[in-house]
Amino acid sequence: MRTYLYNGSFESFLTALAMALKDGEDSALAMEGQAREDLFTEFVNAGSDPAAATAMRELFERRGSAESWQHARFAFLSETEDRDAALLAYARLIKEKGAAADNMLADDRVKRVHGLSASVGGEAHMFKGFVRFSELADKTLYAKIEPDHNILPLLTGHFRARLGAFNWIIHDVKRGRAALYFRGRLIFAPLTQQKALEFAGGEAAVQGLWRHFFKTAAIKERTNPELQRRNVPLKYRRHLTEFE
Repeated sequence: MRTYLYNGSFESFLTALAMALKDGEDSALAMEGQAREDLFTEFVNAGSDPAAATAMRELFERRGSAESWQHARFAFLSETEDRDAALLAYARLIKEKGAAADNMLADDRVKRVHGLSASVGGEAHMFKGFVRFSELADKTLYAKIEPDHNILPLLTGHFRARLGAFNWIIHDVKRGRAALYFRGRLIFAPLTQQKALEFAGGEAAVQGLWRHFFKTAAIKERTNPELQRRNVPLKYRRHLTEFE
């Protein structure tokens, strides 16, 4: 059995996926550092080939559909333990059946990837309302998030459209990465917080006013903690100003 290793990036993953599809059924994928060694496996470093990655996108979009490509992209961002195997099985099915594959809703290969895609897409949609920015001393807007999935790439378009006049940072502290938007340019980079951030002088007062509004706007007789927990799960409240 041959296992193709990728470096963690989506382009490298697609490169490894293209190589595994070409190799046939007796092949697998794994991220570097996560592959399990055994005597019967040959490991091949796939590297990162833009042409191969583009070919894989075209396979999903043309042999499958635009929705097939979105399901694959979102499922990759799930970072679940079975992600690689699930996407390889799904890609093989798309290659074999074409666009009809996504209508095979009873097939475990389709159900798994569609399920991962829905989980990632749902969390990304939810976080568009959960991101809370604070103003730093240099006027940059800064927000922390800790999502279950790697949804940072799915959030930036939303905030770029709404906060394009400002410099901002969305920091995924769970993964040590951030989206940094400065002067109209967006980049993704590793970010670990080594020292306390310096916030703008009036930031504490603004946050206090927001918490006061949140409490006073609530109608006591209609308070429903169970419904609130469903809409705003406890695990997401750590970085929501109104719950601090």
